[in-house]
Order: sequence, then structure tokens, then C-alpha cells
Amino acid sequence: MTDSLLQKTKALPRPENYFEGLDWRSEFLPRDVLCFSRTSQDHRTDGWEGISVKTGRYDQHARFVLLVALEGDGRVGIESEVCDLRVGEVILLKPLQIHYYVELPEKFCWLYVTFGLEQNLPEFPSGPRPFSVALNGQLEKFFDLYEKEDAVNASSSLGKILGAVAQTAVRPNKAKLSEYGTLVVRVKEYVMGDLSGDLSLEKLAQIAELSESHLRAIFREETGVSLGHFVKSVRLVRATYLITEGVKLPEVAKQSAFKSLTSFTRAFRRMYDMTPSEFRGKKKR
Repeated sequence: MTDSLLQKTKALPRPENYFEGLDWRSEFLPRDVLCFSRTSQDHRTDGWEGISVKTGRYDQHARFVLLVALEGDGRVGIESEVCDLRVGEVILLKPLQIHYYVELPEKFCWLYVTFGLEQNLPEFPSGPRPFSVALNGQLEKFFDLYEKEDAVNASSSLGKILGAVAQTAVRPNKAKLSEYGTLVVRVKEYVMGDLSGDLSLEKLAQIAELSESHLRAIFREETGVSLGHFVKSVRLVRATYLITEGVKLPEVAKQSAFKSLTSFTRAFRRMYDMTPSEFRGKKKR
């Protein structure tokens, strides 16, 4: 026992409250942090390795995703909204939030940081936010810790970045939706609001108050993908979540509004180049 430790112990002040002390729960401490970059379009559809506009794929992850545009402007769809993502901006995607790529530049470098988080981030609307010079410095510090595999300090560093990002305001989307754009948003919200309901072309045309042929035409013009592809993609995104939650495949097909397990398996293979069973096995590894 050293004299120094003895003196410090005797000098400890009397606690004002014997049932409350220092607690890290007020900080954001991400877990299972993974960083990677995307620098080119990849038109493959096997899994989530590719990033492409041409696939028209709608993704949804059970983790948070911090997306930082370091080089190259693009357009990203989040749920029923489409927003521009400019160099020096960041988008924070919440778990299970559907997103897709509308437009990508020929040359770009986008950083992805995915992670789990036990605490709740403050309520925040989706959209691009400015990534300040100060945050750039914090991000470089985080990288250094991440590369050293210093999990505790890297988590603390990333948590400070998340707290700062969550407090910044979303840049208003200057592009005002056209009349048709507003109708497309209404259709998208209806589809994502009730995947087990009637999502037939006839029903969606009623929602948009347009003829079926007119709705198909304006949906493709506004989004770059067909209405049928959009509906099927969102259903499959829902299916991937149910599979990871351990739901049995026949029930997954039913809750994703496929007529049969066979039609569900066929659609899943076409989208992800693997069967639902193979996907489940891959997620268990």
C-alpha cells in the first residue's frame, strides 16, 4: 500500500448521494463497429456488397449506418423521400430504415460506418447533414483507434461523433416535389405502411387517383424503377428482416405478402442470388 494511494483515499469527499455515481450510460457507446468504403458502382445483386443504381435494390439493415460523402455527389432514397447527398455531408440511417441509390457519380468515395447501439439516439429526421471541419478531425482520430483495434476508445470516439451529428440540422431539400412526385410519395408510404395488405396495381392506382397505366408511367419516371419492382423489393427487404429474426420461412412468405413459399423463394433468389435458406445460414455464421 503506497502513501500516495492512502492520502488520495483519505481526501475523497463525502458523496452527496450514496446511490448515484459516475455512469457511462449518458454516452453513446457503439458496439460491433465496422468501417468500409465504396468507390465504384457494382451491379451485382448477390448480397449487399454492391452499390448500384441499376439494380434498383432497396436495402434495409438491422444496424445503424453512418454514411459520409468524402468524394462525389449523389442522390439517396430514404423510405419515401429522395435527397441529394453532397461532398462533406453525412446521413445517419436508423436500423430497419429502407434506403436505396437513385443517382451515383462516375467517381466517388463514400465512407460507411455500421454499428449496433444499445442506447437511443435523440429523435432526428432523416436527411443529409453537414459534416464540419471539427467532425473531420474527430473522424480521423476514430480511424486511428479503429485501425489499432482499440475497441473501447474507438467506440467512445465514434459515440462523440454520433452525438454531434444527431444535434446538427438536416439540410432542407431544395427540390420541391412536383404534383406527380407527391403522388409517388403517397403510393410509397401506402406500400411501406401495410406490406400484408392489398398492393395490387388496381389498389395503388386508386390511392393515387390515376389510371393504372398512368401510375406505372409516372412512377418509373419519378423513381427510375418500375412500380412492380418497388413493391417486390420492399417485400423482400421485409423478408430479410423476418429471416434474421428467426421466423420460419412459410410464415416469412406469408407476412411478406407472397402467394406461396415457392414464389417467395424464386423472387428472393432473383434479387439476392441465394435462397432464403442460404441467406439464413449465412447470417448465422
